[in-house]
Amino acid sequence: MKGVGPRGRRAVTVLVPVAVCALAFGFGLPHVAPFRAVLGTLRTMTSGWAVVVLLAALANLLANWLFIAAAIPGLPLRRAAAVNLASTAVANTLPAGGAVSVGLSWRMLSSWGLSSRSFAVYAGVTGVWSTLAKLATPAVAVAVLAATGRLTSGSGAVLTLCAGAAACAVVFLAGVAVVHRSLRDERAAQAVGRGAQRWSDRLFRVLRRSGPTTVAAAVVRFRDDAVDLLRARSRRLTLASIGNDLGWLLVFQTCLLACGVPQAQVPWSRCLAGFALARVLSAIPITPGGVGVVDWGLAGYLCAGLDAAGSARVLAAVLLARALTYVLPIPLGAVAYAGWRLRTGGGRAGVSTGTAGSGS
Repeated sequence: MKGVGPRGRRAVTVLVPVAVCALAFGFGLPHVAPFRAVLGTLRTMTSGWAVVVLLAALANLLANWLFIAAAIPGLPLRRAAAVNLASTAVANTLPAGGAVSVGLSWRMLSSWGLSSRSFAVYAGVTGVWSTLAKLATPAVAVAVLAATGRLTSGSGAVLTLCAGAAACAVVFLAGVAVVHRSLRDERAAQAVGRGAQRWSDRLFRVLRRSGPTTVAAAVVRFRDDAVDLLRARSRRLTLASIGNDLGWLLVFQTCLLACGVPQAQVPWSRCLAGFALARVLSAIPITPGGVGVVDWGLAGYLCAGLDAAGSARVLAAVLLARALTYVLPIPLGAVAYAGWRLRTGGGRAGVSTGTAGSGS
């Protein structure tokens, strides 16, 4: 944004997400179904379904924690839970919260003894695994829709999903090829390291500062560490990543059933497609966690062709699922962060260069 000062840029980063959320919740979602009808649907939910929905939400959280624990050998599950909840709370509330959440994760994990080298491997491997899973989901959803003969349902949104799926599939295949070659061929990693060193040198020349001379070696060292981790835990990481995806899908499907949406109206294949569409929309970095954008797009797709009563039930399920997966981690993350601060003094105690399991 040329000509805009730091204050102006900060104002834009705050005002744009607020405007998008206001548009989504003040116009878009009420156009799908009145909020009064949505509240009426939620009031009719039985206590039994409420318990089932809550258990599904807890299972989804557990899947996230298992994914982190799989990437850091020796990390207790309770600490994986604390890191996930606290970092998710930050990512879901702050503009550019994703970057801030990485810094918070480092502070927490380092206070328990994780070295910077091990954290880099953890962040890199989980980032790649999560990204590849997100890229694969739309293609899987389109294939399932085609196999079940529902590829024409909600044509406008399906066209968006198909276009997103095609783009994601191309990037996914390219990413798999790059990762596979980099991990199997040390010469490829060395070439990437040399390229990174050149770019680093150019950047620091522009800044008129002396830059690091070990970037190439760091890339190769990262590759070696990642290979060691994947040799020991690639299967566990893959299963945990799949479970991570299925956890959100379980919450959403359970919310649909709890709100009285039968399979005849929104079958599981369309629910999967909605999940994939939500992932495509969440990749657009407008609001933290895609709040507003994801809700509007998901409700618009799933409510296409339904009557007013059916749309109200589906929108209730969408908002309930988003509350459990987006809103619930925020207060839980605040509690986890406060507990970590009390135990470690904000990360000042217990820092070492060992493994995650060495802290107290």
